[in-house]
Amino acid sequence: MWPFPDGFLLGCTVRPLLAVWEVQAGGRGAGGVSDCPAAAEDAMFEVLDACPSGRGRVRYARLSWVGVGYVYGPTRLTAHRQDGVTVTVSGDAWEGPS
Repeated sequence: MWPFPDGFLLGCTVRPLLAVWEVQAGGRGAGGVSDCPAAAEDAMFEVLDACPSGRGRVRYARLSWVGVGYVYGPTRLTAHRQDGVTVTVSGDAWEGPS
């Protein structure tokens, strides 16, 4: 399994594991949620590939215990796009060049 941080509700069956994706490009953003990490990656890359530059990531999450917002776990992958070329890094590299 993945190394979840303390408080991420490992083994929780009430709130399923989700994959949250987001893209920031040119002052604009897009995002979504899926119960399938591969589908979240596909959606993130589809949006990022339509931009000349930007960044995107897919993070694991669960609904918060109050049902509003998310409790985020580790980042599955991060992608940076510059001049039409996308570089993907496993894990968190969100603060890199965008």
